[in-house]
Amino acid sequence: MPREQPEPISAAERRQRQRRAAGVARALGFAGRVEYRHASNSAGGAQFGLGPTPDEDVLIVYADAFSRDADPTDFSLEAILAHERGHQVLARHERLRRAIMLEVSLASEEILASLIGSLLVESNEDCEALLLKALAETMDLGLAPADATRVNAQLRETLEQLL
Repeated sequence: MPREQPEPISAAERRQRQRRAAGVARALGFAGRVEYRHASNSAGGAQFGLGPTPDEDVLIVYADAFSRDADPTDFSLEAILAHERGHQVLARHERLRRAIMLEVSLASEEILASLIGSLLVESNEDCEALLLKALAETMDLGLAPADATRVNAQLRETLEQLL
């Protein structure tokens, strides 16, 4: 079943969304190109693409991110983009890559990206949302809530030291 596409917006609103997305991404330390696409996707509102160099990385922000941001019970634009910045950090941070050493599974990468994002955001609400996202992803791997909480706390502490 195809995803429902967002309602049309004006050219001025598109430019405003592009500026806001780029501003938030830059504030989080994102290097590379930031694009806004007025379409829905299944990637949670944004998607990181690894380029040959950091300046050629791309962050695509979809209309879904702005819809989610407008809902006070969902992720903010800042939290969504912090998670994607976490993917860039995982791909580009030499010391962190050496410390991990092993191939990171997609599930593990999602957990690590959320934990890194939780270190980047300024608001407590965004930090908590990203920590809960990481917890849910860890529990999806089969860990009990208490074990998942402990593992994520240890991972976050390690990440904080490495970054």
